[in-house]
Amino acid sequence: MQQVLFHLPFTSGWVPPSGVPIYGFGALLFLTFIVTAMVWGPRRVVQVGLPKERLQDLAIAVFLTGIAGARVVYMIQYRDQFAGKELFIEFFKIWNGGIVFYGSVFGGVIGYLAFYYLVLRRLKVSAWKLADAVAPLVAIGLAVGRIGCYLNGCCWGQPVCAECQTVPLAPELGQFPILPAHSREQVTRPAGVEDRLPQIHGLQTSTGFSIEATPRVGQGDPRSLVKAIEPGSQAKAAGLDKEDRIVGFNGRPNLIIVEISGSEEATAKAVETLTAAGATRVHLPSEDADSANRVGFDDPSKYQAAVSSVPQSPDVHLYVHDSLWEQVRDWPRGEGELKLEVLRKGERKEIAFTPKTVPFFATQVYEAVSMVLLTLLLLAFQPFRRHDGQVVVVLMMGYAAHRFLNEAIRIEPTYAMDLTLSQWISILIFAAALLLEAVQRIAMPKLPPGPLPLSYGVVQPPAVVAKA
Repeated sequence: MQQVLFHLPFTSGWVPPSGVPIYGFGALLFLTFIVTAMVWGPRRVVQVGLPKERLQDLAIAVFLTGIAGARVVYMIQYRDQFAGKELFIEFFKIWNGGIVFYGSVFGGVIGYLAFYYLVLRRLKVSAWKLADAVAPLVAIGLAVGRIGCYLNGCCWGQPVCAECQTVPLAPELGQFPILPAHSREQVTRPAGVEDRLPQIHGLQTSTGFSIEATPRVGQGDPRSLVKAIEPGSQAKAAGLDKEDRIVGFNGRPNLIIVEISGSEEATAKAVETLTAAGATRVHLPSEDADSANRVGFDDPSKYQAAVSSVPQSPDVHLYVHDSLWEQVRDWPRGEGELKLEVLRKGERKEIAFTPKTVPFFATQVYEAVSMVLLTLLLLAFQPFRRHDGQVVVVLMMGYAAHRFLNEAIRIEPTYAMDLTLSQWISILIFAAALLLEAVQRIAMPKLPPGPLPLSYGVVQPPAVVAKA
């Protein structure tokens, strides 16, 4: 997993401070477009009479409508994640592990049909010959795209069973830095918070250790105190001990955070009282510094004295935690390492480690390998097709079969007959492929026996022949 491949040079100090990030997921999507539309694709489509310039236009149209369809299907399938949110804004946040391939199929088909009606039919390009030419491009594009999913830490499988952990690379391939991994919300969420996936709730904590309950407001030191450490975790291996008090993390102090809520007048007065007693205003990136009703203390005694000076009132409420708790709750993308400064028996010690998820089946890698094999199969089968359109039928059947099996070890909500949405779509795609093959055998002219090039039967325009 490598959510951020690198930061652009000369952009440090911008937003974010580390520089403009280049995300692995986006980079692999871009690589998919380069391979299919700019490098390999033009060499194939000119054989069926399509100018390579038009392929690039077609690829852009299909790419955009495909991504849109993939996002829409994801938002429908996981609509509980978007409750109360601005859907238009959430639509564009595909980096949060939010696209479904079968949605891209539907969106891509819409884009293809629109482009064919507006452009391709005027060029008298055979739709089925073009589909056969593009089929291997789709398969290799899926292979490259799934590597992007792996880098992003999304589209994971179920936790690896104990019997499978003896298989070489099985656990290591599916362990992600847990703090920026999308899967952490499912393995760390307490059972009962969301019952859609109860089989994996509570498998681990976000950091590999748990902390003592926060004392009452104004009492003791609310900064995280290690209560227990997961056996075999990176936290344990790094030397974190029970009763360690976390006083700093990732190069900054672990502030005691006091949140104030209530009536506007009472809240403003409480914030003023606390800042006068030594607190500093703390705000989230989405908040204005002057309007944030949140203050921080770096000294427990100052915190206790300041909170005791706030007048008791039913119009104001104080809540306390620390900045480590806030950071873990909304961890920045691409950052996996946790550097802790702990107070242990009066001495300060530094501990650094990268919390890792429990092992998951690396279904992204499985699909990438499967799609490379399917690409080779399509290329080998292409000369022996018995009619135009048969290569795309093999693509549909091959991907549907793979996806149905791969879904069995993924973490997805199930519906009728305990099958996931993608498994039901796989069944429909496989059935559609069989029906399409039956119709084509009747309606399409049979090709002569023996190996045939992709360009068989195509009358090439002189300009295309010259370029080829």
